Amino acid sequence: MNRRRCATVITMNDRYVKLADYAEVSAKVSQIATQIITDHPTSPLFVSLLRGAAPFSSRLMTEIVRKSPTYHPELDYMMVSTYGDGRHAGEPHIVTDLAPSTEVNGRDVIVIDDVLDKGITASFVFNHLRNRGASHLQLAVICEKDVGRELPIVAEYKGFIFGDKWLVGMGMDDPHVAKEGYRWLEEIWEAK
Repeated sequence: MNRRRCATVITMNDRYVKLADYAEVSAKVSQIATQIITDHPTSPLFVSLLRGAAPFSSRLMTEIVRKSPTYHPELDYMMVSTYGDGRHAGEPHIVTDLAPSTEVNGRDVIVIDDVLDKGITASFVFNHLRNRGASHLQLAVICEKDVGRELPIVAEYKGFIFGDKWLVGMGMDDPHVAKEGYRWLEEIWEAK
Protein backbone atom coordinates (compact mmCIF):
# COMPACT_ATOMS: atom_id res chain seq x y z
CA MET A 1 0.00 0.00 0.00
CA ASN A 2 1.38 3.36 -1.04
CA ARG A 3 0.68 6.04 1.52
CA ARG A 4 1.31 9.65 0.83
CA ARG A 5 2.15 11.92 3.66
CA CYS A 6 0.39 15.23 3.63
CA ALA A 7 2.69 18.12 4.28
CA THR A 8 1.68 21.65 5.04
CA VAL A 9 3.00 23.87 2.30
CA ILE A 10 3.82 27.37 3.42
CA THR A 11 3.95 29.89 0.62
CA MET A 12 5.51 33.35 0.53
CA ASN A 13 2.00 34.81 0.78
CA ASP A 14 1.51 33.12 4.15
CA ARG A 15 4.39 35.01 5.78
CA TYR A 16 5.17 37.91 3.46
CA VAL A 17 3.42 40.62 1.48
CA LYS A 18 4.78 41.45 -1.99
CA LEU A 19 5.75 45.12 -2.24
CA ALA A 20 7.44 45.18 -5.66
CA ASP A 21 7.34 42.59 -8.43
CA TYR A 22 10.08 41.79 -10.93
CA ALA A 23 8.92 44.39 -13.48
CA GLU A 24 8.76 47.14 -10.86
CA VAL A 25 12.23 46.28 -9.55
CA SER A 26 13.60 46.20 -13.10
CA ALA A 27 12.14 49.64 -13.83
CA LYS A 28 13.77 51.10 -10.71
CA VAL A 29 17.15 49.52 -11.52
CA SER A 30 16.89 50.96 -15.03
CA GLN A 31 16.09 54.45 -13.66
CA ILE A 32 19.05 54.32 -11.27
CA ALA A 33 21.38 53.16 -14.06
CA THR A 34 20.27 56.03 -16.29
CA GLN A 35 20.75 58.55 -13.48
CA ILE A 36 24.26 57.28 -12.68
CA ILE A 37 25.33 57.37 -16.35
CA THR A 38 24.00 60.94 -16.62
CA ASP A 39 25.62 62.11 -13.38
CA HIS A 40 28.95 60.32 -13.99
CA PRO A 41 29.96 60.40 -17.69
CA THR A 42 33.23 58.75 -16.69
CA SER A 43 32.83 55.70 -14.53
CA PRO A 44 33.31 56.13 -10.78
CA LEU A 45 34.50 53.33 -8.53
CA PHE A 46 31.53 51.23 -7.42
CA VAL A 47 31.82 49.52 -4.03
CA SER A 48 29.27 46.76 -3.40
CA LEU A 49 28.62 45.87 0.23
CA LEU A 50 28.40 42.12 0.55
CA ARG A 51 26.35 40.11 0.94
CA GLY A 52 23.23 42.22 0.76
CA ALA A 53 24.15 44.37 -2.22
CA ALA A 54 25.19 41.45 -4.45
CA PRO A 55 21.85 40.97 -6.28
CA PHE A 56 21.25 44.71 -6.72
CA SER A 57 24.82 45.56 -7.75
CA SER A 58 24.86 42.70 -10.26
CA ARG A 59 21.64 43.88 -11.89
CA LEU A 60 22.73 47.52 -11.74
CA MET A 61 26.10 46.90 -13.43
CA THR A 62 24.40 44.79 -16.11
CA GLU A 63 21.84 47.53 -16.74
CA ILE A 64 24.50 50.27 -16.90
CA VAL A 65 26.45 48.32 -19.53
CA ARG A 66 23.26 47.46 -21.42
CA LYS A 67 22.42 51.17 -21.64
CA SER A 68 26.00 52.30 -22.32
CA PRO A 69 28.25 49.45 -23.59
CA THR A 70 31.40 51.60 -23.44
CA TYR A 71 30.88 52.68 -19.81
CA HIS A 72 33.14 49.96 -18.25
CA PRO A 73 32.17 50.19 -14.57
CA GLU A 74 34.86 49.28 -12.04
CA LEU A 75 33.30 47.29 -9.21
CA ASP A 76 34.93 46.09 -6.02
CA TYR A 77 33.49 44.58 -2.86
CA MET A 78 33.59 45.07 0.88
CA MET A 79 31.98 42.87 3.48
CA VAL A 80 30.74 44.83 6.46
CA SER A 81 28.84 43.11 9.22
CA THR A 82 26.19 45.02 11.14
CA TYR A 83 23.36 42.56 11.68
CA GLY A 84 25.28 39.37 12.45
CA ASP A 85 22.79 36.51 12.51
CA GLY A 86 19.70 38.40 13.60
CA ARG A 87 17.33 41.21 12.84
CA HIS A 88 18.87 43.79 15.19
CA ALA A 89 21.73 46.06 14.19
CA GLY A 90 24.94 46.09 16.16
CA GLU A 91 28.25 47.87 15.70
CA PRO A 92 29.52 47.68 12.11
CA HIS A 93 32.92 46.23 11.39
CA ILE A 94 34.84 45.35 8.23
CA VAL A 95 35.01 41.63 7.56
CA THR A 96 36.66 41.99 4.12
CA ASP A 97 38.09 45.22 2.73
CA LEU A 98 38.55 46.25 -0.90
CA ALA A 99 41.25 44.50 -2.92
CA PRO A 100 44.71 46.01 -2.25
CA SER A 101 44.96 46.94 -5.94
CA THR A 102 41.78 49.05 -5.84
CA GLU A 103 42.70 52.73 -5.95
CA VAL A 104 40.35 54.90 -3.90
CA ASN A 105 42.46 58.04 -3.44
CA GLY A 106 41.08 61.01 -5.39
CA ARG A 107 38.17 59.03 -6.87
CA ASP A 108 34.43 59.45 -6.97
CA VAL A 109 32.93 56.40 -5.26
CA ILE A 110 29.37 55.09 -5.35
CA VAL A 111 28.67 52.67 -2.51
CA ILE A 112 25.98 50.12 -3.38
CA ASP A 113 23.86 48.51 -0.68
CA ASP A 114 20.53 46.73 -0.53
CA VAL A 115 18.80 49.01 1.97
CA LEU A 116 19.33 52.28 3.80
CA ASP A 117 17.67 52.31 7.17
CA LYS A 118 19.35 54.10 10.08
CA GLY A 119 22.49 54.90 8.10
CA ILE A 120 24.91 53.14 10.44
CA THR A 121 26.55 50.88 7.85
CA ALA A 122 26.69 53.53 5.11
CA SER A 123 28.18 56.13 7.46
CA PHE A 124 30.78 53.63 8.67
CA VAL A 125 31.77 52.72 5.09
CA PHE A 126 31.84 56.38 4.00
CA ASN A 127 34.23 57.21 6.87
CA HIS A 128 36.44 54.27 5.93
CA LEU A 129 36.57 55.31 2.26
CA ARG A 130 37.21 58.98 3.17
CA ASN A 131 40.18 57.78 5.21
CA ARG A 132 41.41 56.01 2.07
CA GLY A 133 41.18 59.28 0.13
CA ALA A 134 37.85 59.10 -1.73
CA SER A 135 37.10 62.55 -3.13
CA HIS A 136 33.31 62.22 -3.43
CA LEU A 137 31.00 59.58 -1.98
CA GLN A 138 27.44 58.69 -2.96
CA LEU A 139 25.08 55.89 -2.00
CA ALA A 140 22.89 53.71 -4.25
CA VAL A 141 20.27 51.43 -2.68
CA ILE A 142 17.34 49.48 -4.03
CA CYS A 143 15.33 50.31 -0.88
CA GLU A 144 15.29 53.14 1.60
CA LYS A 145 13.32 52.79 4.80
CA ASP A 146 11.32 55.82 5.88
CA VAL A 147 12.74 55.93 9.40
CA GLY A 148 14.48 58.49 11.54
CA ARG A 149 18.14 58.41 10.60
CA GLU A 150 20.62 58.19 13.42
CA LEU A 151 23.21 59.71 11.10
CA PRO A 152 22.95 62.36 8.36
CA ILE A 153 23.25 60.06 5.36
CA VAL A 154 21.21 60.14 2.15
CA ALA A 155 20.92 57.80 -0.79
CA GLU A 156 21.43 59.83 -3.95
CA TYR A 157 20.26 56.83 -5.97
CA LYS A 158 17.32 54.85 -4.58
CA GLY A 159 14.67 52.58 -5.96
CA PHE A 160 11.86 52.34 -3.44
CA ILE A 161 10.92 53.97 -0.14
CA PHE A 162 9.19 51.69 2.35
CA GLY A 163 8.27 51.89 6.03
CA ASP A 164 10.25 50.40 8.87
CA LYS A 165 9.45 46.75 8.16
CA TRP A 166 11.63 43.68 7.67
CA LEU A 167 12.15 43.27 3.91
CA VAL A 168 13.38 40.30 1.87
CA GLY A 169 14.53 39.92 -1.71
CA MET A 170 17.01 41.84 -3.87
CA GLY A 171 19.71 41.26 -1.28
CA MET A 172 17.69 41.52 1.91
CA ASP A 173 17.35 38.25 3.76
CA ASP A 174 15.46 36.73 6.65
CA PRO A 175 17.86 34.73 8.84
CA HIS A 176 14.90 33.32 10.78
CA VAL A 177 13.89 31.33 7.69
CA ALA A 178 17.33 30.13 6.58
CA LYS A 179 20.85 31.40 6.24
CA GLU A 180 20.57 33.80 3.27
CA GLY A 181 16.78 33.22 3.38
CA TYR A 182 15.08 34.85 0.38
CA ARG A 183 18.10 37.11 -0.36
CA TRP A 184 18.13 36.18 -4.06
CA LEU A 185 14.46 36.80 -4.80
CA GLU A 186 14.10 39.23 -7.70
CA GLU A 187 11.11 40.84 -6.01
CA ILE A 188 10.76 42.70 -2.71
CA TRP A 189 8.58 41.35 0.06
CA GLU A 190 7.70 42.51 3.59
CA ALA A 191 7.52 40.12 6.53
CA LYS A 192 4.02 40.02 8.09
